[in-house]
Amino acid sequence: MEFIKLVGPAGMFFIMFSLALSIKPAAFKKVFQNPLNIYVGLVAQIIGMPLIGFIIALTIPFPMEVKVGIVLITCLPSAVTSNYISKKMGGNVPLSISLTALTSLFAFITIPIIIKVYFLFVFGDESTLIFNTGLIPASLKIFAIVTIPVILGIIFNTIFYNLAKKLDPIFDKISAIVFILIVAIAVYQDLHLIPEYLRFAGVKTVLIFVLAFFMTYYLTKLFKLNESNRITIIVETVLQNGGMGIVLGAVMFDNVKYIFPVAAYALLQYLFIMIYFSYKKFVKN
Repeated sequence: MEFIKLVGPAGMFFIMFSLALSIKPAAFKKVFQNPLNIYVGLVAQIIGMPLIGFIIALTIPFPMEVKVGIVLITCLPSAVTSNYISKKMGGNVPLSISLTALTSLFAFITIPIIIKVYFLFVFGDESTLIFNTGLIPASLKIFAIVTIPVILGIIFNTIFYNLAKKLDPIFDKISAIVFILIVAIAVYQDLHLIPEYLRFAGVKTVLIFVLAFFMTYYLTKLFKLNESNRITIIVETVLQNGGMGIVLGAVMFDNVKYIFPVAAYALLQYLFIMIYFSYKKFVKN
């Protein structure tokens, strides 16, 4: 936990900067020419997912640590790997990159507000006992770790396009290694607690995925989005940035149990998406 608190923010800064190196202003322009897709994706991610977290936390009698962890999972931005997975599944890559970038840019506002509102609504004054920092300091920490590197990456890509194009695949590989290391070290430090992760939070994370999947499936169907955009929004919504959740959980909370659901979801979400991917291939064939 202490190692993640010290090294995690720097690792996450590099990952988010690397993500932004693949973001071209032209991609945003193309996506916003048909803004319905981006609006549906943002509604699913920024409003729909936290609502799922609130509903689960407020209606099912889980321990407090699990409830807080569930809310944290559902207010995270999209996983960095969602762009690659969206591409492999035949999704709309510019839309995927745009949603990841926008949810990451807004994270310094959305995450602290959602968590603080939940604490105030459910626990009242008790929120101060489990939330390490105030709303503004938490926002500034997230802004420094997540939003600033995305902005810097986009600026770097715009000014030094040719260099960014060369660095992108290299940084992409390094950021994947950094991401795996963050999750692996977090798990290794609490290796003896993994059975408790799954017992304490495993089934609950399955519930999050199922509800998120059906919410995005029917939401995209309601607005009659095409197959490529539907796949992208589903992947972007259900794949949460587990590495960021572990780092931010370590920064915001003293008790490791608050990040148990995040760690469980970070491990299990790729199993869920593999099942979905296999189903899509089976139906296609």
